Amino acid sequence: MTNHSRTPYGLFARLYDRIMEPVGYEMWADYIEELCRLYDCQPKRVLDLACGTGNTSFPFARRGYDVVGVDRSAEMLEQAAAKAQGLGLAVGFRQADMREFALDPPADLAICLYDSINYLLDPADLTLVCRRVFGALRPGGLFIFDANTPHRLSRVEDEDETMVFDEDDYCLVWRNSYAPASRIWRADLTGFLRRGDTFERFREVHEERAYEPAELTAAAGTGGLEVLGMFSAFGFEAVMPSTARVYVVARRPANAGGAADAAAADGKGAGGS
Repeated sequence: MTNHSRTPYGLFARLYDRIMEPVGYEMWADYIEELCRLYDCQPKRVLDLACGTGNTSFPFARRGYDVVGVDRSAEMLEQAAAKAQGLGLAVGFRQADMREFALDPPADLAICLYDSINYLLDPADLTLVCRRVFGALRPGGLFIFDANTPHRLSRVEDEDETMVFDEDDYCLVWRNSYAPASRIWRADLTGFLRRGDTFERFREVHEERAYEPAELTAAAGTGGLEVLGMFSAFGFEAVMPSTARVYVVARRPANAGGAADAAAADGKGAGGS
């Protein structure tokens, strides 16, 4: 059987954790907690946008937070739910587009990690996400997210244009390209998954848009959030032209209301997280 779908995180969801095994998710959670302390935020309820297979949710659940994970991909959430059950962790996973979700009761902290924001190819969609996050946060709550910069994505093609992952039960060919005019990085994935004595072939296309720091600040502001800080990952240094990944800390103002609330309620869109 061949799956010609271009939609990301379909059959690739079954390989995702194996490909991303070296990622330091616990270290990411440490860093998020440091940022929370820096801005005097003591969260109890955490919203994890574009949570994928739950790797960014589980460190917070293990630390005693009440965690809700949201993702568009049913296949990724299927993996997340199975892992949560095996780990004995209570995480509330929900399938939803991060431009079209609501949360009640609201969270104290919203996170969106591993360049999930870059999957929003239209800056207007980034504003929609910020509006939705505004509505999902309690007044004074934080939104912490990361993003790949143009410096990073423009160099991916030069560093590793084609990668091959070859194991007994799967093979994956990953080809990178970058379009400077649109600032769009593209990964074309062709994979083969073992099904008994045969292999199932699939293809997926992943695209990310590189965002300048000023664009991230503008989208957050238009969405009703106040940007408190922006740092080079994973420290507290200012963002430089050579920064590969930025972390943004934004807050729903404690006294926000009126027009900002209406904007958050009216945000609409369609597509993926």
